[in-house]
Amino acid sequence: MLTGTPLIIVFLITMVILFVLLIQFKFSATVALVLAAIILGVASGMPLNGLASSINGGFGGTMTSLGLLLAFGGIFGLLLTESGGTEELAKAMLRKFGKKHDTLALNLTGFIISIPVFFGSAYIMLAPLLESMSKITRKKLPVYVIALYTGLCITHSMVPPTPGPVAVAGVLGANLGFVILYGCILGIVASLLCGWLLSTPLGNRIGFSMEELDEQSSEELAASARTEEELLARNPNAPSAGLVVALILFPAVLICAGAIGVLFITEGPVYEFLSFVSNGAIALFFAMLLTGFCLRKYLASKGTVMKLIDQLTDKVGNVILVVGAGGVFGQVIKDTGLADALVEIFSKYNMPILILAFLLTLIIRASVGSATVAMLTAASIVGPGALALGYSPIVLTMIICAGSMGLSIPTDGGFWIVSRMSKLNTNQTLACVSIPSTLSCLVLFVLALLLNTMTGILPGL
Repeated sequence: MLTGTPLIIVFLITMVILFVLLIQFKFSATVALVLAAIILGVASGMPLNGLASSINGGFGGTMTSLGLLLAFGGIFGLLLTESGGTEELAKAMLRKFGKKHDTLALNLTGFIISIPVFFGSAYIMLAPLLESMSKITRKKLPVYVIALYTGLCITHSMVPPTPGPVAVAGVLGANLGFVILYGCILGIVASLLCGWLLSTPLGNRIGFSMEELDEQSSEELAASARTEEELLARNPNAPSAGLVVALILFPAVLICAGAIGVLFITEGPVYEFLSFVSNGAIALFFAMLLTGFCLRKYLASKGTVMKLIDQLTDKVGNVILVVGAGGVFGQVIKDTGLADALVEIFSKYNMPILILAFLLTLIIRASVGSATVAMLTAASIVGPGALALGYSPIVLTMIICAGSMGLSIPTDGGFWIVSRMSKLNTNQTLACVSIPSTLSCLVLFVLALLLNTMTGILPGL
């Protein structure tokens, strides 16, 4: 098998092929990702039986971690949409915050909800809301995608209890409480700069026509001629915004209860129960059932809830297949040893250790598509030397976590979740995901460097 620089060159060529297939030839994302995985595996010299195992293992591993989460979360969100609930929530948010502050509300919502809830779960739950808000305000959907995505992504990458920051803190011996504190402080600055303030100017530049949303019904077309007050009026035939918020918070509360509860209870039936219900897929499964029960009267015109769930399963199937194909590509990349090749290249350059930690995390994350793998690899390589030189474990954790959220490209499963849940093509998703995530990681890196200058002054550093 190829190693070192030749392997990196083969990978870069494969990425060019993937982008050409997706953008120029409009290939199905599923087909393009699996084909790119095969090209990379063959070109890098992987044994064909090993390549087949990587392909199957990549899909299976992704489905193990995300399959049920995508299925139950997708149906949960669609039930809210079919009942008119997400539209009512959108109206309530616009009545409360107004069009002027709607992106701020979404950005803060994402920032807060992604602390206890994994990025994928949170985006799946809230994606229907973005479409409803876009239809009401006639603002481009990418404006709302950027605002929400950036808030979600930053706390997912920077703030425990998500696995990456927790793992890095453990490797570096950083105090988890201070990681949460400084992750929130640095994160909120980056979120507001790159998610709230950037969302409108960047979103409006993205090629997207409102006709790319689902075709409007005659009722929606008639509504477009109404005054804003009439448009935002409460619909008595849809669930209230309060009920919708309660249903959205239900899985978040389950996940939070488990994350907090297991800190105080480490064994026994209560511990097992909390561990069970706080699992993302299980929490969304119960949320799906509860939503179907609570909204049954609003869904009655579409048949029984169970028949509707069967129908909605078809809609989420494409999302699951594309994300699984992304997992295939990521697994083949990992099995080629690309991360080791990148480490070998970086080890040849004598650069400041904090910059090395950031760039190593950033490039491995973009290459293998896994923020957690990138964090752990960088922490394991750079951590001992940086700590020996006297660098703060908190600062080093912030820098590595910052690097893990940049360059979100088609190697990343989250890229395809945004693409499919918000019905964006590859170009649109690159603009909505890659640009704000990369700008955010740069802002976070600068803030972490500033934090480094305050070592010995601020608490915990």
